Amino acid sequence: MELEVKDLSGVPPAKPEFSADIKKDQFKIEQQRKAAQQEDQQLALEKENRRKAVFRAETDQYMKEVLKIPSTLNRKLSYSVNKELNQVVVKVIDAETDKVIRVIPSEALLKLHSRMKEVIGLIFDEKI
Repeated sequence: MELEVKDLSGVPPAKPEFSADIKKDQFKIEQQRKAAQQEDQQLALEKENRRKAVFRAETDQYMKEVLKIPSTLNRKLSYSVNKELNQVVVKVIDAETDKVIRVIPSEALLKLHSRMKEVIGLIFDEKI
């Protein structure tokens, strides 16, 4: 018995074909991966929302406690916003006499801040 030897140097190697089952399995795995990724994103979003809710609740509780302090010291607090500087100004007022005890930040500091903004505007030829 003789075997015939063929020269296969000019024939490209055969490409392996994936069966339909393997392609279906790959598709299912990809779909599961995407679903897991979406679930992870949803869980992360829910966790962040819970963290924000806890932070808001803690902040609200803290502010309630802070706002009680002046009344125990026979003081009132007045809050306002300096529109020119976009800065909160707090006045501590004696509850009995309605006399302003302190302004935070001080009037001098507010004037200094305002003047600095003007000077910066002159230096850079624009208003901030």
